[in-house]
This record gives sequence, structure tokens and C-alpha cells, in this order.
Amino acid sequence: MSERYFSINLPEWLVKEPVLYTLVRRFGLTVNIFQAKVTADSGWLVACVDGDPVKIAQAVEDLRCRGAVVTEGGRELVNLTEPPKLSSIRVRVFVPKGEVDKPVLSSIISDRGVMLNIRQARIDTEQGVIDMEVFGTLAELDATVEDLKKRGVRVDPIEGNVIE
Repeated sequence: MSERYFSINLPEWLVKEPVLYTLVRRFGLTVNIFQAKVTADSGWLVACVDGDPVKIAQAVEDLRCRGAVVTEGGRELVNLTEPPKLSSIRVRVFVPKGEVDKPVLSSIISDRGVMLNIRQARIDTEQGVIDMEVFGTLAELDATVEDLKKRGVRVDPIEGNVIE
């Protein structure tokens, strides 16, 4: 068994779902909630999750796939009284030939825990141009941009709406 601490931000559509029930029944985890602020349009909680490490990883991935921003930390998370500030950026990324055949977006989702929303894309065997929104904490957004740049991916900010 493994005991781990998480700060979990839930978007509006996930607040309306039985998240705790899913963690307990579907993944067989024990969840102890230390802090929570839930309204009709958003939710945040700090929880200690205990259980099989593989099941915890699957549960975290499930939450992230459904739009939650899940940040792991130590026991100090239980002392938080406010949720971490979430932000979003709109960017156009230019994926060069050497990276276009690699799972660039999957790796930043897995490595950084950000949520991506692709709004437009043109990808072929030579290059990729992707307009997307990236959601996460400021630290996660900064790390994501840096990771992309290290891979040779150009990242430009987009002003205004990507698509109306």
C-alpha cells in the first residue's frame, strides 16, 4: 500500500460526477479529504490517497483525462487553505521534422500534468503547427513551455481567441 497526497482541481463538468465514489469503488482506493472547496462550477480538494501504487497512478491519469488538474506533493499539502491558482495560455507550437513523429503532446501531458485543448492543427510528415490552450498552475505552464523549447519546438503566444 502507498499513501500519497494530492491537490485536485475539478472543472465544472467533473464537479457533477461522483469522483470520490469512483476513486473508492472503481480503483479500490482509500481517500481521506483534508481540505475542500466545492461549488456548482468548480471544486478543489486536498486528499491523502492510500492503495496500490498502480491503482493510484491509474486513478490520477483518469482524473487528468477527464479534465482535473492533479498535483502531487507531500503531507504539507494538508496545510493549504486555498487552491493553487490555475491559469491557461493559448499558444501556437511549431513541431519540426525531427519531432513530428514523436508523441510530443502526450509526453508533456504525462510529464507536466497539464491539460491541453487542441483548437486547430496541421500536421504532416514534415512538420506540425498546432494551436492549443494549455491549462495548469503557473509553474506547470512554465515547465511545459521550457520542455517544448528543449525539444526544438517553437512556442508562440496567441492573442485573442484561437477559434470563435
